[in-house]
Amino acid sequence: MGQYETIDMGMRNAIYDFETIGVCLIPKVLPEAHLLPLRSAIDACVTDGPGKRIFSLPRSGNGLDLLSRLSDLAVGLSGRPAKMVRILAFDKTPETNWGVPWHQDRTISVKQRVEVDGFSPWSVKAGVPHVAPPQTLLESMFSLRLHLDDCGPDNGPLKIIPGSHRLGCLSVREVLDLGARHEPMSCLAGAGDVLAMRALTVHASDSANVPAHRRVLHLDFSTTALPSPLEWAID
Repeated sequence: MGQYETIDMGMRNAIYDFETIGVCLIPKVLPEAHLLPLRSAIDACVTDGPGKRIFSLPRSGNGLDLLSRLSDLAVGLSGRPAKMVRILAFDKTPETNWGVPWHQDRTISVKQRVEVDGFSPWSVKAGVPHVAPPQTLLESMFSLRLHLDDCGPDNGPLKIIPGSHRLGCLSVREVLDLGARHEPMSCLAGAGDVLAMRALTVHASDSANVPAHRRVLHLDFSTTALPSPLEWAID
């Protein structure tokens, strides 16, 4: 596998890549005019580190409802209703030129800790309860990553192990072994593109060779409801 280039593909090809590879790129979801207020919103909230959990979604300007646009995209990819359940904002600058080792996204954020069979262990991140849910729930989850800046090979792009979302929940050793044995796919994107990624995809990110803004609005979606009395952190 080589680099995952930005290509003009129809939704059918996007869905195929999403299911088989674990990621797909949907180009030009938002025009430049709609990205300017989003960049300002991320600059205002990501001030003391590489990322932050946020609980409201800024409008993208010019009357466009960003959540509606991305929710429609989520439904198109999954083929069923999908609820937004978490929002993260990232930036990668000369001052916060971070890298992330190979890992899977294995926790969800909820309103409060409630003991439910299959949901453990618990942790707290940025004051919000997080828990590892059963694998079946994670298999129904995916992320939409809206790129607010161009992200080329020198900007520390997301790297994935293609098809790794089909392997289920892996141990730390298994994840690191996959990263060492398989050639990664670099997920390049232009400003306004959306990269969709399955929740259990093994992924990582290197520090940028050419540090510059690499702002990303990361939204998690689930097509499965939580068992009562657990509630998502975002209504």
